[in-house]
Amino acid sequence: MRHRFFFIILALFTLTAGAQQKQQKHQLRKPVDIPALLAGNFGELRPNHFHAGVDFKTQGRTGWDVHSADDGYISRISVSPWGYGRAVYVTHPHLNYTTVYGHLEAFTPAVDKVVKARQYELEQFAVDMEFPPEQFPVKRGDVIALSGNAGHSFGPHVHFELRDNLTGHALDPIPYMRDIFNDRTAPEVRHIGLYPHGDSGMVNGTAKGALLGAAETRKGFTAWGKVIPAINAFDRMTGTANIYGVKYMTLSVDGKVIYERVIDSYEMDETRAVNTVAYYGDVVNHGRWMMWTYVPPTQPLGFMIKATDSGIIDIAEERPYKCVFTLTDEFGNTREVPFTIRGKKQEIAPREHDAWRLDYRGYHYYNVDDIKVELPSGVLYDDIWFNVTSTPAEGYLSPIVKIGDPEVPLANNITIELPVSGKVTDPSKLCMVRLSGNSRSTVSAEYTPEGRLRADVNRFGRYAVATDATAPTVRPVNQQQWARNNKVAVKISDNLSGVETYRGEIDGNFVLMELDGKSGTLTYDLRAGKVKRGADHKLRVTVTDACGNRTDYTQNFRW
Repeated sequence: MRHRFFFIILALFTLTAGAQQKQQKHQLRKPVDIPALLAGNFGELRPNHFHAGVDFKTQGRTGWDVHSADDGYISRISVSPWGYGRAVYVTHPHLNYTTVYGHLEAFTPAVDKVVKARQYELEQFAVDMEFPPEQFPVKRGDVIALSGNAGHSFGPHVHFELRDNLTGHALDPIPYMRDIFNDRTAPEVRHIGLYPHGDSGMVNGTAKGALLGAAETRKGFTAWGKVIPAINAFDRMTGTANIYGVKYMTLSVDGKVIYERVIDSYEMDETRAVNTVAYYGDVVNHGRWMMWTYVPPTQPLGFMIKATDSGIIDIAEERPYKCVFTLTDEFGNTREVPFTIRGKKQEIAPREHDAWRLDYRGYHYYNVDDIKVELPSGVLYDDIWFNVTSTPAEGYLSPIVKIGDPEVPLANNITIELPVSGKVTDPSKLCMVRLSGNSRSTVSAEYTPEGRLRADVNRFGRYAVATDATAPTVRPVNQQQWARNNKVAVKISDNLSGVETYRGEIDGNFVLMELDGKSGTLTYDLRAGKVKRGADHKLRVTVTDACGNRTDYTQNFRW
């Protein structure tokens, strides 16, 4: 019996050791040689996407050496005024991973020479290039770039991603860099919430949801019927005041786990499904991510979420339902948030909907009053109530058309067509706008032979047809400092349809002007070797918007 007990213990030890060994990840090198502090972590919930990597803080400045995380080769370079700005992709064949480094200030001289040649060949700033393994091989720790603040970045940092070469999935880099972090801080709670499921539940005596602040969670809720719990929470890390997304989240009811979620990887094609992990109405209206337990029937994130009864609780007894949200980070720091839902029997009054009920599995087509809406199969996550209304409006060439409910997320694009009123003499000047509050933004659209404007859009909301006959504006930035700073700079902007193309010339020759998408500033470094020093020069910048309106700006200067 003693021997049998020994072998059982040995077997358990072996299994445990094997599990631990399986969990160990190949440790990658950090991209910058300064203390590892993050401005953002993997899987953070952001508008229409999960954050695909981690953001290493760079002490508020640019120009740090950026190092390759392991042996491999530079397989891709991308340059854009937006998104990642300048980015380097390093493929690591022996690991079957690719690492990505974004928002860079500069590439290495060898890479920059090749990129610049391509930019001048195409006469454009934005490029995307791929390279064979033998062209730019790198070793672990090699400098591959300088850190920056380019693209859609609002503070100096290095965006770092880890991608699986076999599946294309984005992976959480932190388990592959655990050794460089020391985190002892648990997640933090802001609110808990409870929402009726459709027309099937009541919360605190109403058909609307209810929120409680972190200090009020003991108050709990009263409810009847089918309800969905939610929590607004952030992770914290030792040594910095930044807030991050929560990696592990569970909900238990009366001691039984009914919902589990872990964000350690995701399919890049499913990133829009981030809109299903929270009550989307609160995201749209308040920018607040109330992470709820509801899983729509399409289960777009089934690889990261497990739920019982779609994460819905059926409050069918007049008793307390003891609930606990548990939030845990990569390092095991945990926060438990207990709350109670008290069952209170009450009538769930039927609700009227001035709309059509659409099945999420179907293809749907709407055509009334010359307004057309096409909802392809697969565009809905769930059954929805759908309606289209229109309101006459001055200043537009169509009524303002409200399509669907803006609080309902879409998985893909729908197609809308709006009628254009009056005689159209120049269709190129037409554009479609999306109205949200007092702001409006343009969406790419085309004029059809039937006299409508057609666009593919990825959100429900209010749309209208406008006209843009105003050319973009170009104005100099600190012109008196151009010679001293060895740099020319102008700011470009457009009133409506947006800047489509731009081109810079000095003395009649193309020069590669870099666009900062955040500020709309175009700059050119006069030391790049294309301009003769100690002479008079003429700058010409040509800017065209999406409706073909064009501005030619010229300015004489001496350098």
